[in-house]
Amino acid sequence: MKKFIFTIFSLLLSFSIIYADIDVLEKYDDSSSVSGKYLNLKPGAQGAGMGNAYIGMANNAVSMFWNPAGLANMLKTSGEWNFFINHNIWIMDMMADNIAIAKKFEKIGVFGLGISYFNAGQIEKYDIDINNRYVEKGNFSPYSLIGTVSYSNIMDKDIDYGINLKYILDNIDNSILYTFAFDIGVRYFSPIKNLLFNIVAKNFGGRLGEFILSKELSFAATYSFEINEFLLSAETDICGIVNNYPVYNFGIELKTPSILILRSGYHTTNSFADGFKDFSFGIGLEMDGKNLDISFEPYGEFGNSLQLAISGSF
Repeated sequence: MKKFIFTIFSLLLSFSIIYADIDVLEKYDDSSSVSGKYLNLKPGAQGAGMGNAYIGMANNAVSMFWNPAGLANMLKTSGEWNFFINHNIWIMDMMADNIAIAKKFEKIGVFGLGISYFNAGQIEKYDIDINNRYVEKGNFSPYSLIGTVSYSNIMDKDIDYGINLKYILDNIDNSILYTFAFDIGVRYFSPIKNLLFNIVAKNFGGRLGEFILSKELSFAATYSFEINEFLLSAETDICGIVNNYPVYNFGIELKTPSILILRSGYHTTNSFADGFKDFSFGIGLEMDGKNLDISFEPYGEFGNSLQLAISGSF
């Protein structure tokens, strides 16, 4: 039965990569064919502090934004519920907020519900009069809302899996588009203790009008080990994003014997900017199953990103 489920899941994963956008390769060189690029923003101060290398590390409610297979970890812990709240002060007056909650059911799996909000800040609006001159028409604030329903479970002792179904609403100056999309994630626990491999396919399915979504296919390897009561974890990710160069992420996290957690990472996401960039830093406090995390990401000439997250089990 497990082999049958694994076969079906593998077919779904393969199908997700091909589904609905056969012409994506023909449009690959046309950046205007891709919409919803805010879908590439990585929520969570934990992951941001590790250079966005968090696909394998995510193991609670935040997982639905990184790898839904990580939700299955809740079946192996004592808490019944897990929550996640994050605020991202991004570059150039843009911001994003994320809220997620997950509940485990011992014989069924883990279900999650998440809401994401992205605001592109104030943008000046202009028109052209009869004399072909620009006329100021005030400001507008493009935004998007994403609702996510997640399900995750254990396939066998070595494989966890998860699925997201997303509803995406995009509003640009009262021009509203919406669509559905889905993510699929698999986590494999290798025979080497504490070495994990992950694969995630994200944002497959619908379109925003005539535009394809910013799809992503990612691979991640994570390894953890203890040194004198210190837990050191390292992860490296390779992310293929449609209409973009591959992105490479690397991050480390050090959990101390006290409540303090330190993080740092390197990624190639910000190759478009000049100045100090690509590195990230984070700090966290963990107490009684509750976490407070802060991250800092420099974007060179475009400014800095600061994220604050609160999470925990109950």
